Amino acid sequence: MDHKKLKNYILIQNLAGGLVSPFMSFLAAVIGVPSVGISLVSSASSFFSGVVQLPLRRVRRVEQLLKLSTLVLAILWFVMAFIAYGNPTAYLVTYVLIAGVGGANSFAWALIMERLSRGSRGWVLANFAFYGSIGSLLATLVTGAIVGSNYVVMRYVFMASASLILVNAINVWSIKSIDPDDRVISEPLSILRGNRRLAKFLFINTVFAIVWSFAWPLFPLAQVYLLNMNVEQLAIVNVISGVSTLVLQRFVGKWFDRNRRLVMFLGRLLLVTFPLSYALANNVYVIYIANTVAGFTNSASNIAYISFVYDNSEDRRTAVSLYNLFYGVGTLIGSLMGGALVMVMTSYVGLKDSVRYMLLGDAAARALTATLYMSV
Repeated sequence: MDHKKLKNYILIQNLAGGLVSPFMSFLAAVIGVPSVGISLVSSASSFFSGVVQLPLRRVRRVEQLLKLSTLVLAILWFVMAFIAYGNPTAYLVTYVLIAGVGGANSFAWALIMERLSRGSRGWVLANFAFYGSIGSLLATLVTGAIVGSNYVVMRYVFMASASLILVNAINVWSIKSIDPDDRVISEPLSILRGNRRLAKFLFINTVFAIVWSFAWPLFPLAQVYLLNMNVEQLAIVNVISGVSTLVLQRFVGKWFDRNRRLVMFLGRLLLVTFPLSYALANNVYVIYIANTVAGFTNSASNIAYISFVYDNSEDRRTAVSLYNLFYGVGTLIGSLMGGALVMVMTSYVGLKDSVRYMLLGDAAARALTATLYMSV
């Protein structure tokens, strides 16, 4: 398979995603989506993508799935630009559809990467993630510089993202066919019963997903109501995170090939930095400093956990789909819990204190749950 063409694909795809993805929960808060709706937006990319992947595990021609999902994504982002943005309900529905199709797209990509990374998981995955990070980083910076506090301009950003994905769909159409994987596709329950190590990992990862995503609807509320941030400042946060990721991505990939358990543990433990920083910060510069840690946590997330699934399963299609399904269900549960609880607490202590207290509680829960990865 043409590695250069695939690197160009992930570069453009992440360029398009970087224009819009970091801002979707923030914009949901800005246009008036209720906190439970913000929870759905925050968890949509993990939950709905996980739901669609299990039935897709029987698809043999993964390159066709990649091509079609890319094309449909372009269409949906055009819908977001021309119809949905500004209407809370349409915004939520359209983004859920984008998340579902994005799940099919990422599943096809994961299967392709599994083939390409055999023999050197950390290094190969880190290399492709490096190219993806470049695209995302540049795009996020552009969005922040253009939009600032003028949120109407986001329509044009959505159009630009849709156009890039459409170009990618045209380019990817020439990718040569991948030989279909003719191994037997297992039933999910048989894998869970027969592979205790994988089942234990999926359980731990799901528990952490609940704890991790609990704070997701709280972050945009903190950004809007605690720190009065705008799109430009949010872009700077993501750029700092992206630069840090670019610097550390390949280092973490090499380190993972030497000490997998430690990288998996630290990749989760250091995630306590983000709820702590939003809970305690009195200005946005604290958030900027905190996001330098994202280089390690993002790199670990890009490499470590999916590699564990690859290397501890024979039927990787079903294993990857189970990994994403359980992770997605966990994030939906946690995100909805966070969104619902902040509504309840607000009536007692006010929105600002509710967000702060819940972020502190989530930081403690993340630290505790991260220790479970040392047992896998």
